[in-house]
Amino acid sequence: MEDKSMSRRKFIKALGAFGAVAAVGPAFIGPVKQVFNGVWYDEGHGSGTDYQDYGAEDVIFSTCEQCNTYCTIKAYITAGKKEGPYSTVIRKLAGNQYSPLNMVPFGAIAYATPVDEAVKGNGDVKRGGRGARGGRICLKGQAGIQTAYDPYRVKDPLKRVGPRGSGKWKVVSWDEAYDEIVNGSEDLGSPGLKELSAYVSEEGVMADWDKVKSGTMTQETFDSKYQEVLVDTKHPDFGPKVNQVTFMVGDRRDFVQRFISNSLGSKNYYHHGGVCGISSVIGNVRSYSGEKKKKRQYADIENTLFLLVWGTNPMVANKGPTWLAPKLTNAIKDGMQMAVVDPRFSKTAEKAHIWAPVKPGTDAALALAIGRTIIENNWHDTVYLTNPNGEAAQADNEPTWSDASHLVNLSDPKRPKVRASDLGIGSEEQFVVIENGSPVPHDKASEGTLEVDTTLKGIKVKSAFQLYKERTMEKSVEAYSKITTIPKAQIIQIARQFTSYGKRASILAYRGPAMHVNGYYTQRLIASLNHLIGSYDWKGGNITTGVFYQEFEGRYDLNTVPNGKQPWGIPTGRNGVKYETTSLFEKDGYPAKRPWFPYSPQTVGDVLPSAVNKYPYPIKALITHRMSPVLSAPNGQIQELALKDPDVLPLFVASDVQIGDTSKYADFILPDTVYLERWGREAIYPNITTKLASIYQPVTRVYPNVRSFENSIIEIAKRMDLPGYGKNAFTDGSSLDIEEDYYIKRVANIAFDETPVPDADARELEIFTRARTKALGNYFDEARWRQAVKPEEWKKVVYVLNRGGRFEEAGNEYINNHIKYGFSGQANFYDEGVAAGKNSYDGQSFEGMPFYEEIKTFDRKPIKPKQPLQFINWKARNMGTYRNVSSAWLREVRSDNYIWMNKVDASIRGIKTGDTVKIMNDSITLEGTVYVTGGIAPGVVGSAYNMGQQGYGVNRQTINGQKQAKLPEYNHTPFNFKQPFHEDDGYPGSRSDGFPVNKLTAMDHSLKDGAIYDEIGGAPGQLDMFVDIKKV
Repeated sequence: MEDKSMSRRKFIKALGAFGAVAAVGPAFIGPVKQVFNGVWYDEGHGSGTDYQDYGAEDVIFSTCEQCNTYCTIKAYITAGKKEGPYSTVIRKLAGNQYSPLNMVPFGAIAYATPVDEAVKGNGDVKRGGRGARGGRICLKGQAGIQTAYDPYRVKDPLKRVGPRGSGKWKVVSWDEAYDEIVNGSEDLGSPGLKELSAYVSEEGVMADWDKVKSGTMTQETFDSKYQEVLVDTKHPDFGPKVNQVTFMVGDRRDFVQRFISNSLGSKNYYHHGGVCGISSVIGNVRSYSGEKKKKRQYADIENTLFLLVWGTNPMVANKGPTWLAPKLTNAIKDGMQMAVVDPRFSKTAEKAHIWAPVKPGTDAALALAIGRTIIENNWHDTVYLTNPNGEAAQADNEPTWSDASHLVNLSDPKRPKVRASDLGIGSEEQFVVIENGSPVPHDKASEGTLEVDTTLKGIKVKSAFQLYKERTMEKSVEAYSKITTIPKAQIIQIARQFTSYGKRASILAYRGPAMHVNGYYTQRLIASLNHLIGSYDWKGGNITTGVFYQEFEGRYDLNTVPNGKQPWGIPTGRNGVKYETTSLFEKDGYPAKRPWFPYSPQTVGDVLPSAVNKYPYPIKALITHRMSPVLSAPNGQIQELALKDPDVLPLFVASDVQIGDTSKYADFILPDTVYLERWGREAIYPNITTKLASIYQPVTRVYPNVRSFENSIIEIAKRMDLPGYGKNAFTDGSSLDIEEDYYIKRVANIAFDETPVPDADARELEIFTRARTKALGNYFDEARWRQAVKPEEWKKVVYVLNRGGRFEEAGNEYINNHIKYGFSGQANFYDEGVAAGKNSYDGQSFEGMPFYEEIKTFDRKPIKPKQPLQFINWKARNMGTYRNVSSAWLREVRSDNYIWMNKVDASIRGIKTGDTVKIMNDSITLEGTVYVTGGIAPGVVGSAYNMGQQGYGVNRQTINGQKQAKLPEYNHTPFNFKQPFHEDDGYPGSRSDGFPVNKLTAMDHSLKDGAIYDEIGGAPGQLDMFVDIKKV
């Protein structure tokens, strides 16, 4: 075997030189650079002369969708074979160097840089190591090429010809597919959307229902008037019949929701957020008040001195590999201290100074322990906390303030905050604080009293801070330590570190502590720790940015549907509705038959199990798009019960790029375009301090007969004569006939926001046309694209498209020591809205002051697991979503999800690394492979998710009587050693390797076919799973 590495002697010599340079320190530029320039000669690193160089006409900038980081990218394209189906071959994907998202730590190039210069770059890669021709991109992003060119993609519309899930299909024309989806299929017996789309406005219905209840209209008259348009005339609050059409979607939500809510008028719109991090989002949103919603906890990492990372792994996931990971690495190098709270020794924990392997589900207790320690030692920022309003905060140079001094009315069963009108000193809109011993309207005070426990005019009151302090003191630090398994000394260490850097400390947290049944309260308590130091909107502190250029208004109003509908009624997931306000409560009282989620907008996981039980009403049609509840919702095997049964779902339409684990049950599959073939929009960067607007745009067309879901929506809507499509689709009278009519208008809004971008010059217009003609061939109709906007807007649209979006120049992120695009609102210790709510089992009130609660089932009984090991899950570095399984390059890294097990637990069971084991809970038994490690807490096991699939080419389907061809071997016979971290074979395993983690989600045995849920945040207990593991 040829030895391509340096000799051992040279290596030792180089290592010695490295050590010597490191010892010398500041006198040298840096040890790595010294070694490269001194020991290893500055020789070219490449060989050969075929550079395959490219220019601006070979590049299109777009956005990646291989995971939910949504990096901005550039695609280098070459012409496809004339006899082949591809319009273009994508030769390389890289980061967009105009965008800051992919240029850490170097910084983006100037937005005004001509495209020719940007594509050419400005450095010598051969000698300098960096040419600035492209930005950073992770392994998942590079593998997007294989997502696009996967031979198992659905290439034509499919209609099932056997029972659901039988794997038997026939190709139908687009016209036939649309016709039967809209008008019904006689041979399948499925209804059409047209007959299911009856809509009536709420106002008239409920006015007449009031007459029925008052006796001025009979039930029979009401039935006769509304039986054709209401789901149930005995329960008119269910809403119009169109609510029995349910959508589950992934991306392109703005376009899709416009159709679902305002054209069709259905209340049942769900997206993947309900199984992603919904309780974290709700816990954050309800921890703050202001014009801007604060959904997540992020830090201004470049300037942070102490970072507390809680239940997330930004080195791998979150917004990680291209954006957060290099920021964290550089910040630690520059001296930032970091603590990580995670039961697993993650890639982020590897870089930390403190690792706290908390017992899963007890994060709230840990937050209370830290909070108690801070208060007992007076480490909190009293000046910040005593500011009761924005004016007082401004006087202290604080950009935000808190409700710490606001008084809470404990005499009222709903426990609202005290209003000035309650005491006769002001209005209903004013809260009350104690200043200098007297009650004062909060907006008139300059300094509120933190610790208040008194009676005012017969009303028992306490301040929000007093309630929080009392909550933290309910247990000793020693007791919290016992609950969480975190030593008292480490709790004190984290509390001291967190409060030792003034405003230059922050928390970065996400789904780890939140995707438990107690997740909402937990996230609120974690946010409260950041309240104690008040580092919001400070340079180096906690940031709430994610500021975007105007996308949906400006030149064009894209959200408003002329003559559109207003969705109303009770959603099938019972989200956003208080049970006590419904006709079902009048009929059934407590307990409700299934949980209700009055504060959560998304509960997608329980939609299909509820459909099986026809609660609150049956579903007549399901349409899925880029979402797979079988793989992502709790208990995939329960989700399948609904999907495979036409009596539960009479019509099921799936928009998909493959026949997946969910879409395999569909009546019709509409072949969608992949992200490299279409337009789109995602904006989920809450941790960037400059404005941006990224853009998806097509860079190739792989298969000729696929269509974007948007174009399918447009066609279906036009056949149903729904508002918002075809002529007069927008408020300016313009049409919506193809997706470009929408997305190019969005680009115009971006281009003209604030100071408009320059016009593209003649060369840039030429580049635009030539690049897309080359990339898309017949799928590029420039004349038609131009019709989407006004003639005077086109050159600015091209300027933005040529750069893949609009990106604010760096340098204006701060105003003195404050974040320019800040939150500028109020931090809330107390949530009076939740305090007024009740759970739907027995009517017990929720708590306005969050607390640590054991994991419970719907019937309020604490879970007493029969199995000894708690099972957690996480995202693998090579599998961002279930769709990544089609990329062989990613499966080369690791194709299965081995189970991490602490060596103590493994020893008891006689298990060693590489053993095949059974994973068992009350409902299911799966098989997996074990990795024994000290990197996970004792009593805890876990695995990455998004694996163990049965779709996406695993089980070959029969189409037009022919079984899909088996793919040829990947130029080898694969080896499968089944040994975690033994990856030197370098060959991809099967698409079916591993096991589906979501099937282990704990069932709620007080329900039928239900998982355990957080009734406030809406999240399923995805991390409250208990299993036993035995060697096979």
